[in-house]
Amino acid sequence: MTSTRSVDESGAVLVGRVGDTLPPHTLSWGPTDTILYALGVGARPPTELPLLNEALGPAVLPTYALVANFFAVASLRDTLGLGSTPIVHSAQSLELTRPLDPTGEVTVAAEVSAVYDTGKHAVIELTSRGEDGDGLLFTARSETMALKAGGFGGDPRPAAAPTPDLPPTAVVDDAVRAEQAALYRLSGDRNQLHIDPAVAARYGFDDVFLHGLCTLGFAARAVISAAADGDPSALRSISCRFASPVMLDAPLRTEVWTGGDEVAFRTTQGDATALSAGTAIVGW
Repeated sequence: MTSTRSVDESGAVLVGRVGDTLPPHTLSWGPTDTILYALGVGARPPTELPLLNEALGPAVLPTYALVANFFAVASLRDTLGLGSTPIVHSAQSLELTRPLDPTGEVTVAAEVSAVYDTGKHAVIELTSRGEDGDGLLFTARSETMALKAGGFGGDPRPAAAPTPDLPPTAVVDDAVRAEQAALYRLSGDRNQLHIDPAVAARYGFDDVFLHGLCTLGFAARAVISAAADGDPSALRSISCRFASPVMLDAPLRTEVWTGGDEVAFRTTQGDATALSAGTAIVGW
C-alpha cells in the first residue's frame, strides 16, 4: 500500500519511502501504436519496413514496453510528494521475458526499490513489472535524480558499466529530425520541454530537446542493426544512463561493441555523450 507520509526535499526522508508503491497502469496497444512508436524513435523505410508495415506483422521494437512503463511511473512526483524539487530521468533498464506482440495489453506496477546518495543528488530507483495474460512480460528499472537532495549519508549509486577500451565493432550513424520530439510525444510523453521553446527557455534550456527514452529507442535500433541482424525480437534486454540532452535536427551516432550475446553501446551527438554505460543482451 502506498504510504501517506509527507515527504520534503531531503534525500534522508526519501530513504524511508523504499517499498512504497505507485498506482498501477494498464496499457493496450495495436499495430498502429507500435508503428507510430517506431517512427517516433527514428525508424524509416525501406531498411526497417518490418517495423512500419502492418502486413509484415508488424515487428515490434522491444523498447515499446517502456511506453507502458512511462505511464506507470509518471506519478512519482505526486506519490512521493516531491513538490517543486527538480527531478531528471537519469537511467533506464528493460528486461523482457519474451518478445512483444503487435497487439497486447499489459498492467505495470512499480515500487520504490532503492534510494542512493551521489553526494550532491538523491537517486530514486523504481522497479516495475509488466504482466499480461501469460504472466510476467518485462521488468524495468528507472532512476530519477532529485537534484540537490543528496549528502545525507545514504548508499552510493552503483558503479556504471565501463565503456570498452577498444574500437567499437560497429558504428551506426542516424539523424534526429526536426520533428522527432513532436512525433515521439504522440506515444504518450507530452512534456512541454520537448515541444515548446518558450517552456524550455523558462527552465534554463537553450531549446527543446529529445526525450531520453526516445534516444534510447534510437540506440536500441542501432544495437538491433549491428548485433541482431536487424531482428527486433532478438533484443532481450537493454540499459543505459542518460548523460546529456539530444538536440533536434542533428546527427546522432551509436557505437556498438559485440561479444557473444552481450553488447555494449554508447550514443553520442557531436562531442557530447548522450547515453553512457549502455549494455544489452541479444538472443534468448
